[in-house]
Amino acid sequence: MGIFSRQSGVTSQQSATTLITKGCFVTGELKLESDIQIDGIIEGQIHVSKTLVVSESGQVKGDIFASKVVINGIFEGTCHADKIEVLAKGRVSGTIYTDDLSIEQGGKFNGVTHPAKPKEQPIEQHVVEIKSTTSSAASTASAPSSTPSSVSSTATTAKDAIKPAAGAKVAPTEVKKQAVKG
Repeated sequence: MGIFSRQSGVTSQQSATTLITKGCFVTGELKLESDIQIDGIIEGQIHVSKTLVVSESGQVKGDIFASKVVINGIFEGTCHADKIEVLAKGRVSGTIYTDDLSIEQGGKFNGVTHPAKPKEQPIEQHVVEIKSTTSSAASTASAPSSTPSSVSSTATTAKDAIKPAAGAKVAPTEVKKQAVKG
């Protein structure tokens, strides 16, 4: 049976490692949910949810975002990872953001290190809606008002809500929670 048989729609139980072979040149943006091994050359941005390995013949120029990075080839650029290992034949030039960096004897690093930036967490935001109705006594005693009968505002907390004008009747307040990426 070939790879294009009728059973090709069956999903894999294991995730495979993506391989950029020696002699292959890739430019642009790569996004992977599996591991990747680079034996060729990549220029651009790489987003890997697992491990990125730059082998002895591999070269990367650009930005790396990964869980774990192992460099035994050449990397030039900015790297954001939970763990970074520079092996004996690894050459790194640029900026590294991590809390776990190891450099084997013979490995070279020329650049700047920073603590890992915290991962973006959704910010909880409250939307407060205040519904107000003006009383007939208040509306006849004052000049015509341009105040709407329903006021809606976005506030960080319920305490930040807009207060209705004096003499206005206020309906119960509704608070809705939304997740907003910061």
